[in-house]
Amino acid sequence: MQKGNSFIRGATLACVLLWTASAAIAGPVYQPAGANLTYGDVTHGQRVQSASGNPAAAAADLARSSKKRTRGTVLSLAVGLEYGNVQNLFDFYDKVTLAYEPSDPGIGGGPGQDPGDKPDGGIDLGDIWDSLDPDFQETINAVAREVVAQTVLLAIIKDEGYGKAWVAADAPFVLGAEHFGGTWTYGVDWSGTSKAFGLVQPIDFDEDAARQALEDWFNLLPIDRPVQFELSDDVLLAIEPVTDAVRFAIENDSSIVSKASRTTELNIGYSRNAWTHEKGSLYLGAEARLYLMRLSRLSVRFGDITDSEELFDAIRDNNFSNDNRIGIDIGALWVGENYQFGAQLTNVNEPKFTFPDVDLAPYVDDRIIGLLQKDQSYTMDRQLKFEASLFTNDRSWSTHIGFDADSATDPMGDDFQWLTWSAGFLTESWWIPGVRIGYRQNLAGTEMKYASIGVTAFKIVNFDLASALDTVVIDGTKLPQGIMFSLGFQLAW
Repeated sequence: MQKGNSFIRGATLACVLLWTASAAIAGPVYQPAGANLTYGDVTHGQRVQSASGNPAAAAADLARSSKKRTRGTVLSLAVGLEYGNVQNLFDFYDKVTLAYEPSDPGIGGGPGQDPGDKPDGGIDLGDIWDSLDPDFQETINAVAREVVAQTVLLAIIKDEGYGKAWVAADAPFVLGAEHFGGTWTYGVDWSGTSKAFGLVQPIDFDEDAARQALEDWFNLLPIDRPVQFELSDDVLLAIEPVTDAVRFAIENDSSIVSKASRTTELNIGYSRNAWTHEKGSLYLGAEARLYLMRLSRLSVRFGDITDSEELFDAIRDNNFSNDNRIGIDIGALWVGENYQFGAQLTNVNEPKFTFPDVDLAPYVDDRIIGLLQKDQSYTMDRQLKFEASLFTNDRSWSTHIGFDADSATDPMGDDFQWLTWSAGFLTESWWIPGVRIGYRQNLAGTEMKYASIGVTAFKIVNFDLASALDTVVIDGTKLPQGIMFSLGFQLAW
């Protein structure tokens, strides 16, 4: 029964995150939809979707086409889920946060939370106290062991205690009208992401100070001894005088943070042949993007959490603020007979967006407060991307490499720098006219690795699936730590 409950609760977390990301469809997630989920952010030259990456690609694609007018569109939907290596995430947070002191009455808590329900004095260390002949060292050792255990848990939460989901929809239109001597593209994109993660404050524990605090407590008259006292800067000790049971509590600002972004994106691009040589042609392009972004953020201290599942459920009902900005991308593509090289610079003007404020009243630690204040703003980092492709003479076989020259940060605060490799094969078959495989690795942030496969069926349907090579164990079953899926329909004319 427990395994069934764990599966249901894990599935609930995934649904909450996906619901939050997709309730109005949401902000830039840097995973391309359609065939590019497998190919990567490269100009693969296979039908319309190729022109949704490098701003210079549309003119190059059109030059290879026998039709010089409207090329068509690809309607694609993609979803992805990634989570840390923590089994039963809800139960994990609920158990860990029992050791943390709640905020002062009236200023702590969060949606669905009641800090007053937390046990007084923290977690039970067991009966390790003898009031007639106190063994200070044994008490200190027991507390130190618990501090080490909690420190390890904080490290796990920092690196693995998260769940993240994204949704993307893409509809690029490639037009061949020769206005101003070039090719025009238009697009409507929706994308979004949500994430719940731990923001941790290291535990400050001084054994010498703790030993002195115990001695000072014991030297008081029994009637004057406080039931709870500070053992070290971040550690409180509560001693039950009747049973001699010792309880341990942590007093710091470690928190759960949830964020979500929802964006509608309108874009227009222009590209053209800039120079032709017997060895190949140079294409240049630029694209302007209007981002209509909605942003949400929530932060709750560990000490104020009594039901993390209710907290995650409340994410979807959280308020969103609106922020609109314009971004500019530029690109270049050199196309030879059997090869091409390209580069693009995204977010040239680095548009900046602002998340809603979080309630800082319960917080006292300057570092945590500073992180939450810094986390309020999100800048679309300028990023340089390179690509290279090889083709057979008839372009039936191709292989591609994409590389982000530097890392950038997504709306959830995660760093990404993708390295991709892919290969594709085109046939004359109506049933399966195209197949492709790919590999991508994040060189920054989570450093996740994905393998992917995709097919084109009936000349109009694109189906692509990517699975993380990293794994997580849930209820004894090894599962991929992330998975991405895309379904698209391409119409060319």
